[in-house]
Amino acid sequence: MPVKPIERVHVGDAVFVQLKNLILSGEWAPGSRLPAELALKEQFGVSRMSIRSALERLKSLGLIEARQGSGTYVREENQAALFDAIIPVYVQGNRDMIEILEFRLAIECEAARLACLRMDTREIGRLKRLYEKMRQAVNDPDEAARLDLDFHLQIVKLSQNRYFYQVEQILRDILSVNFRKVIEAIGPDIGIQFHELILAAFAEREPERAYSLMKTHLQRTIDKIREYRTATASHHQNQEGFNA
Repeated sequence: MPVKPIERVHVGDAVFVQLKNLILSGEWAPGSRLPAELALKEQFGVSRMSIRSALERLKSLGLIEARQGSGTYVREENQAALFDAIIPVYVQGNRDMIEILEFRLAIECEAARLACLRMDTREIGRLKRLYEKMRQAVNDPDEAARLDLDFHLQIVKLSQNRYFYQVEQILRDILSVNFRKVIEAIGPDIGIQFHELILAAFAEREPERAYSLMKTHLQRTIDKIREYRTATASHHQNQEGFNA
């Protein structure tokens, strides 16, 4: 068996990973007080600087908080705070909307399948009312965009998976800034058409069909946005050539 070189690990990184795992595993529960820096230094057998560096990284992720005169504590709902720190990476660069929709593909298809298995008839009724409101808002891009995002958020909520729901709430906040432009560019028809089909799959308790329809819906939206961007870029190039 070939010998593999030993990877060098920075002491501060190793401390950070261990502390992070203690928090995310629940061994250090939300609201619990962390040992003092000196105690951590002795437990890990490292310098106080390495402990402070690791703690600062945990604070920047929102996993812990310092309370003046009391000590350092594990934050409540720290997984949500971690998502808050990670997800905004997706709003950087030109392809942000496409990348977010691709990310939604990974979440919302399975969420639709689970929701179909777990929701009751009253919850289907509430989704139908949201759908009807969206149909009535076809001439109001702001309202249509809000209702479209709400429809998807409710489906993810009905999956009863709190991690899916936490991520979707963050994605909704990011998308809400520019989703009106998407509705204006590609129109509300795709959303209305597929929302109706997804509702029918829910009503007939067909989880695999709900999964497939959600996948087709989001992929069709991605394709339409790409087509719109290509056409817009081509138009601008033609205008520049005409004005040259």
